[in-house]
Amino acid sequence: MAHIMIAYIFWLVGGWWGLHHFYLGRDRQAFIWWATFGGCFGLGWFRDLWRIPEYIFAANRDNGYLNEFEQKRQYYPYPKFNIVRFAGEIILGWTFGILTRLCVPEENAYEGLGLIFCIIVPPCAIALGVHVVANVQPVKASFQWPLIGALCGVPWILYDTANFIYSAVLSAIFVNWKGKQWNTEVGNNRPFCKRFISLCFCCLLYSTLWGVVIYQTASITTKDGEEVPLREAIPNFFNSPAWAEMKESLKELYKFYQIHGFEKLWEEFVEKLDPTGETNAYKVLNLSDTATEKEIKARYKILVREWHPDKQRDPSKKAEAQEKFMEIQRAYEILSKIQSRRMRQNVKARRKEEDQEWMDRRKFRKDEF
Repeated sequence: MAHIMIAYIFWLVGGWWGLHHFYLGRDRQAFIWWATFGGCFGLGWFRDLWRIPEYIFAANRDNGYLNEFEQKRQYYPYPKFNIVRFAGEIILGWTFGILTRLCVPEENAYEGLGLIFCIIVPPCAIALGVHVVANVQPVKASFQWPLIGALCGVPWILYDTANFIYSAVLSAIFVNWKGKQWNTEVGNNRPFCKRFISLCFCCLLYSTLWGVVIYQTASITTKDGEEVPLREAIPNFFNSPAWAEMKESLKELYKFYQIHGFEKLWEEFVEKLDPTGETNAYKVLNLSDTATEKEIKARYKILVREWHPDKQRDPSKKAEAQEKFMEIQRAYEILSKIQSRRMRQNVKARRKEEDQEWMDRRKFRKDEF
């Protein structure tokens, strides 16, 4: 039995991810909300504010709702055209189509297998997206009509492999024209675990698709202004000194775990992350972690004179010198603060020890008497 208060709480705290729809057994709608950021960037989420009571009646199989639904079926042999559902079909269908298209790099999209993929797979993905929206309760639809409509848009795709709006619109028109009927199964009788696993699988598949798109289309800009595709940068990262150093750190942590166990591992891991910046500061000043305050000051003065921007005759190196100069200053400030804090802590610890010794001597004298 679904409760309206719980549904509204889920709507408020997790509505953008379709949590209230999943609670009410509307799994397809939950996926749509999750995939389109709250039903087309929050529009569907806001609309649910006054639609939730109807969803509650459907989930609880309310007699009044069932009677009204039966009368509607008798009066309208087929579901009426709904502009909101129609727009949702176009949006999700187009989204599925463009995501599958972006999985193919631009340089491979106009030849060989890449071209065949860009012509055949996106219309099928568009039809799937339209089919998902068209099957939201209390309507059900076949897959063949949205597929036929999507394939009718192939001529535009042949002209431009990224032009899927015509396929999405035609797919939505076809499914509303011939492919939909009433869904007599009100509510959701499937077991919770089966529903949860199915929804998680669909979300994982959709997330994987986004991951492939980001991998194929994203790029990283270097300090020289050069754009490097992410699919090239990632393999280069695994061959970089940074990755080799990271692997070595992970190996050290694993060895530490084998010797000291899990409890000490977290402390060592935090130490490796260098939250205080002390390790990096020593590295910037090119000093060991056993350096004294005098050695730190001496090294700081040498580096400041060496990297002062006013001493750089080459104008092209002034920006680099300025950055290095500021980095040296930050490193020195970090180490100075750390050493000052440790000195204060040592003074407090000594005073505490002295106080404890005094208390012990006083107690000993009392015991003598």
